[in-house]
Amino acid sequence: MHTQRLIEGVVSNLKLFREASPRQIGDMGKHCWIVALRRGDAIAKRGAPMPGVFAIAYGSIKLVLRSNDNEERVLRLVGAGETFGEATALLGRAARYDALALAETKIVVIPSGAILGLIDRDPRLARSMVNSLAERALALLDEVETACLRRGAQRLASYLDGLVVANGNGNGNGNGHATVRLPVSKTLVAARLGITKETLSRLLRSLAEQRLIEVSQREIEILDRAALSEMAR
Repeated sequence: MHTQRLIEGVVSNLKLFREASPRQIGDMGKHCWIVALRRGDAIAKRGAPMPGVFAIAYGSIKLVLRSNDNEERVLRLVGAGETFGEATALLGRAARYDALALAETKIVVIPSGAILGLIDRDPRLARSMVNSLAERALALLDEVETACLRRGAQRLASYLDGLVVANGNGNGNGNGHATVRLPVSKTLVAARLGITKETLSRLLRSLAEQRLIEVSQREIEILDRAALSEMAR
């Protein structure tokens, strides 16, 4: 009973199913299962089939691409309340990346068949899911643009600004201030931004010297949100 409540609680809060009714969530939840991971465990491997969409109940996952010489490129960091694997699962294709737990993590697996069945029965829900996937595609395009066309400082400013948005404007006080916390280590943030840890440290110091932020380990106070957003653009 506790497991079913946890599954339904996680699924009902996902953007992907924001238009689903409690009954639809309950019916789909009967087909889902939970996977518990320890730090370093893999939930997906490149080239292996994916059973469904993965939703994070708690913890965090990194999606990584690896070159032939095993060089790692962090594609995305996924936290609680977020999903990954939609495209590959719904198309019935193999994973294009490795997915590894960064900490103790619990994942709800939503099987592809249950999702496709829901889409077949409810066109309104299908449209909502299409919109959600379209939003994800645009977000991915923004990330590619950031990685390819922006300098390191712009990437960092964009990342910090995104954390403020993801936190519901952080703990903003209305004067351009907000407080955010890096969800992972600075080493992983640097990898996500495609820069070295040393470069990340230098950029954080530079933003602090410009009085745009204050840094206390992984806690970052945004002192001038408008200026940070402008730098990101």
